[in-house]
Amino acid sequence: MTVGRQLDNDVMVAGEDVLDFHLRLEPTERGARVYPLGEASLIVNDVHCADPVDLVPGDRLQVGVSELLISAERTGAPQADEWWLHADREESIYKVTGTLDAGRSEENEILLLDDHISRRHARFLLEDGVVWLQDLHSANGTYVNGDRLAGGCRLFHGDEVSFDSLRFQLVGKGQDLTPVRQPVSVTEVALMKEPPKSGFETTEFALSDPDGEEPMVLPEISETGAFLLGVSEPVSGYTFRTRIGTSIIGRDDDCDVVIRDPTVSARHAEIVVRPEATTITNLMATNGTRVNGQQIQNAQLVDGDVVRIGQVNLVFKDVPSLSEERSLLGKLQWILLGASLLVALGLIWLIG
Repeated sequence: MTVGRQLDNDVMVAGEDVLDFHLRLEPTERGARVYPLGEASLIVNDVHCADPVDLVPGDRLQVGVSELLISAERTGAPQADEWWLHADREESIYKVTGTLDAGRSEENEILLLDDHISRRHARFLLEDGVVWLQDLHSANGTYVNGDRLAGGCRLFHGDEVSFDSLRFQLVGKGQDLTPVRQPVSVTEVALMKEPPKSGFETTEFALSDPDGEEPMVLPEISETGAFLLGVSEPVSGYTFRTRIGTSIIGRDDDCDVVIRDPTVSARHAEIVVRPEATTITNLMATNGTRVNGQQIQNAQLVDGDVVRIGQVNLVFKDVPSLSEERSLLGKLQWILLGASLLVALGLIWLIG
């Protein structure tokens, strides 16, 4: 929806400081995002913002002399009966009820004793069974699943929240929720005598996770062609074919590659397979798309690239079939034969 002075807006606000089309609000899976239009000023909770901001319930938008209050209404059943926050460095567990502030000050419910943490760093909010997280303009930022917050967002079961090097995981308790693996710190992995096992009995080679947390192990494969191989839950060991043309990856049943994970958007990414190259494009997904650890909007894929969709890791494989290998070998033989003939003709010409 748009907010402004013109009658064509969804929300009309009068005032000399209000542009004809002042703000645009768009829904995402994790809440609403507000964009300033043209030269409009974006003021959220009395703070001037130059870039788009993700909103949480209770946020206030100032448009001219008017103020808009953001609220949220849950339309379905709650995802969990209870919400708990697990710290990865210690045995601290916090039950999320009402409002929990996190920061370096002793006034916070979640005390974060680290010099890189702001005194009032972030806020957890439980409203109508839904957990929201808001960054309180911290110096070093608040991250959800590796992405820095610009404002706040809704959290889901299994999400990882980071404040500098301090990490937490949100765990919901309910009958329909899959148990989540607790985050393992880099230090813990380094101290392990053996790397964590993936569940595959036979391995071909191992790849480093783009976030450096846990090695991903690939099974032996006999398939050929272009496909995605799942290497993390909930798709470990699954193979997803990517046909010639366009394939959509997402959580919706209508997608060509369906990944049922709360960190995956309904239509998350698009893979285009052509004879000359394979490319992947991020479709404005909330948690973004990464290739070999790098956030991308569009990238070309080659065999062995690690693709991260939300928190789910897959490896792109492009394995030529035996007939393709023979065809390539045949072409190479003809090229070598032609080159040999050219060399021979050159020698004859020089001798003559």
